Amino acid sequence: MRRFDERPEFDHLLHWVRGVPEATEAYRAAGVPAHTNEALDGFQNGGWRLDTRYIETLTITDPDALRASRYADALRLLRPAVEALEGPAGAFTFAVNVTDARATAERLRAQGHEVAEFEVEVAEHGVSFVEIFVLDGPPWQPFFITYDPPREELLAGVDPAAFERGPHDLTGLVVTDPQPREAARALARLLGLRAENVEVPLSGAHIRFERGERRAITAVTLSDGSGVAGPNTDVEGLVLRFTG
Repeated sequence: MRRFDERPEFDHLLHWVRGVPEATEAYRAAGVPAHTNEALDGFQNGGWRLDTRYIETLTITDPDALRASRYADALRLLRPAVEALEGPAGAFTFAVNVTDARATAERLRAQGHEVAEFEVEVAEHGVSFVEIFVLDGPPWQPFFITYDPPREELLAGVDPAAFERGPHDLTGLVVTDPQPREAARALARLLGLRAENVEVPLSGAHIRFERGERRAITAVTLSDGSGVAGPNTDVEGLVLRFTG
C-alpha cells in the first residue's frame, strides 16, 4: 500500500458530563475558562478551546432528536466507551487529526483492524469532516478525523477574541492500564508513531500510560509555564493535573 504522511495530531478530548452548564462552572472554578453551547440535534456540548485543540464536554438532552440527527451513527459507536465509564461522567475518547482520514482507514484495515467511516456536513458553518472509528481495541481508544477545509484554515478565519483560552496549555492525557508499556506500544502502532517507554509522543498532547486496574482516560495535564504545580482537581470524573 502507498505510504503517506498522516501527520497525526491531537484534536480534541470528549468528556461526558451530567450537565454541560454545571461542568462549565466546575471547569471555570478550577481556572479553566470553559463555555456552554446551546443544545442542538438532541445533545448539548461546550468545553475549552485552546487553538485547533479543545476539550469538548457533552451530554444527551433529547434521545429521540439525537436518533434522527446527523451525529446519530457516530454517537452510537461511542456509546460503549461512555458505558465503560466508572461513574456517570468522565473522559471517554479523543480525536486525532490526520491529513486524510480515508487513507488512514486503508492503513488500519491493512493492519487487520475493523473500522467504520462517517462523513458529516455542518452546512451552517461551511465545514464537513470524515471520522474513522476503530471497532476493535479498548473502548477509550481514539478515532481519526479530517476536516474540509482543514482545521488550520477554519481557525484562521476566527477572531482570537471569540474564545477564551486562559493561562494554561493542555500538555497531555493520562490513561491507566494494567500493562502500561504494552498499551503504549499498541496505541503508537495505531497512530503510526513510536512509543517512548510508557508515553506516546502525539503532537499537541502526549499520551502517558500509568498502571491501574481500569483501561480508561483518567486525567489531563495542564501547564501555565510557572514551574509551580497546583492541586489536582476532579471535574466530572476527569482529573485536571496542574503541573506548573
